[in-house]
Amino acid sequence: MNLVNENYYQKIKKLNIRHYTGEIPYYSKELFRKAEVVILNKINKKSKILDLGCGSGRFSINAGEMGFNVTGIDITPEAIKTCKKRAIQKKLIRTKFLVADMSKIPFPDNYFDYVFCPRFSINAVATFKKRKKSIEEMVRVVKPGGKVFIESFNKLYLGNGPIFLFKNIFGDLIRQIKIIFCKLFSKEYQGLLPGDITYESNKVSTASIGYAHLPTFVELRKLIPKNKNYEFYSIFQIVNNKKIDFLKNFRYSIWIFIRK
Repeated sequence: MNLVNENYYQKIKKLNIRHYTGEIPYYSKELFRKAEVVILNKINKKSKILDLGCGSGRFSINAGEMGFNVTGIDITPEAIKTCKKRAIQKKLIRTKFLVADMSKIPFPDNYFDYVFCPRFSINAVATFKKRKKSIEEMVRVVKPGGKVFIESFNKLYLGNGPIFLFKNIFGDLIRQIKIIFCKLFSKEYQGLLPGDITYESNKVSTASIGYAHLPTFVELRKLIPKNKNYEFYSIFQIVNNKKIDFLKNFRYSIWIFIRK
């Protein structure tokens, strides 16, 4: 089963490299989002930051321009080439980039003050095991007292209506039945795993199909290493500095703050 998961992971990884290569022109022009600015404004400008799934540098370049010492990593070689060119053009000597996989972060323990995995990069990682490993790696490389900030999709988002949600849940149930059936009859399951989707880019018409995983709060809690303090926040809470958001469980995205 581990081999099946690894093959699935590698297949999705190749698919997403093609997809995000096609989206480089769009994300090269994208700016910060307000929630990200609010978080960074509370952080010391001398901080050493890791940006995971940096793409073409939307977050890293902007954070570098704010004065932070930023390292961005991504699995997409063409995206990293774009990042390096942009950093040179903007003379950001403290902003570095390299090709790497977030499930195997190439830095020692306790290296960064803060780790960011924004804009749903965690959802581009296929299989529960790899997502869990990726978050373990984030916690490993952040310093004691530091924080990890992760943004994830929310499967329970009701913005598309309850019918869309029920359709996804029913579809996952069918997939799970198929997986059980394949195990019983020693057949290889070829489809998407529960919670996984493929989609066409709405950013760049020439980009190939992309992949994402849609988790629930329950699943996200299982990804977090044991004995680590964490909180879930909505964008509404972050932007408006609110302790309570009664609609948090049904918002489009979930921010996870993990303190080491």
